[in-house]
Amino acid sequence: MEYKLVNKDNKRYIIVPRIMELGLNHCFTTIDMDMGINTNGSIESLKQNLNHIYDFLGEKPKILFSGKQVHSSNIEIIKDISQGMTNELGQYIPDTDGLITDKKNIALISRFADCIPILIYDPVKKVHANIHSGWKGTLGGIGIKGIDLLISKFNSRPEDLIAVLGPSISKEDFEVESDVMEMFKTIFEFYNQVITQKNEIKYLIDLKGIYRVLLRDRGILDENIISINLSTYSTEYLHSYRRDKSKFGLMSVVSFL
Repeated sequence: MEYKLVNKDNKRYIIVPRIMELGLNHCFTTIDMDMGINTNGSIESLKQNLNHIYDFLGEKPKILFSGKQVHSSNIEIIKDISQGMTNELGQYIPDTDGLITDKKNIALISRFADCIPILIYDPVKKVHANIHSGWKGTLGGIGIKGIDLLISKFNSRPEDLIAVLGPSISKEDFEVESDVMEMFKTIFEFYNQVITQKNEIKYLIDLKGIYRVLLRDRGILDENIISINLSTYSTEYLHSYRRDKSKFGLMSVVSFL
């Protein structure tokens, strides 16, 4: 298995040992902690949760960067610790759903429930992207934009990049109606590979399947596409917006060099 579920101090985390061994410290949190600023409601609780994460990872970074996620395709390259705006948890970038840095001890965080959290790591150039991709971000190509920025700004080679598609809603659980389905059909020529009609009004869309096609088209090697095949909707130890509705919480993926 390409990922591991690890329990520490009654908190469960998901890691990908391969990229950990190659130098990217990271973890995906689970339902054991609510990492959302609005859904948690307590800055002190969030600080405590972050300390649990750093304790699990064995290192506390100098600063934490987050994006104020708006389901966009905007990505910010973090160059120094004073970038962006300051809040009680660290620095944040307005209207941004993806972050990239090659700086050590700068942690990046994305928050998610059913959306796809994506890590892209270049173990040669030592640079990584931490991306939140909902269905709107997938339509906007945010994950592929991250690949393109690594190639154009950091001289990464596609064959060196490792892409991790974190826990997210599965095709079986992601039901949409024709209005959303038509958006995907318009943008992705290979739509027949990733969209299935369930009944007269409902369609199922494979968001991770879309990314697998797009990543291969960008030159990412099959062996470097790692998919954590856990559906947030049907896995009891993961948060899900669609399943839990008004009671939903948020997970996070934290990564740093």
